[in-house]
Amino acid sequence: VVRRRLDMGIPLGMPDGVHINGHGGQSRTSFKVDPGRTSRLRISNVGLSTSLNFRIQGHKLKLVEAEGSHTIQNLYDSLDLHVGQSCTVLITTNQPPNEYYIVASTRFSRRVVAAVGLLRYSNSWQSASG
Repeated sequence: VVRRRLDMGIPLGMPDGVHINGHGGQSRTSFKVDPGRTSRLRISNVGLSTSLNFRIQGHKLKLVEAEGSHTIQNLYDSLDLHVGQSCTVLITTNQPPNEYYIVASTRFSRRVVAAVGLLRYSNSWQSASG
C-alpha cells in the first residue's frame, strides 16, 4: 500500500504515534535510575517523514556521538532528530529525588504527536508533575 501511494506521488502523512523504548500512546515506559550516576541513552528517529524533539524534564543532555562520529560535548535542554538520525547522550542524575518526564514529540509539523515516559530516581517517593 505504501509503495503504491508513493509511486502515485502521494506524500506520506503524519505518523500515528511516537514511541519511547517501544511504548507510545497511553502506555508509558519508565527508567529507574540511581542518584549521582551518569547514564548513556541512544536516541533514534526511525520514522519516515517527521523530525522529532527529545527532552528530559529538568536534565541536560550531553551530546557525545551523532551518526557514529564523536562530537564537541555540549549540553542541551532538548535535541532535534531528523528522519533516520541517531545520537548518543549522557544524562547525570543530579536533581532532587523525583520522577521526571521524558518526552519525544514531532517537530516542524502542524499537528504534534508525542510519547511520554518517566525517569524515576530510585530514592523517589514523588510523582512527576508539570
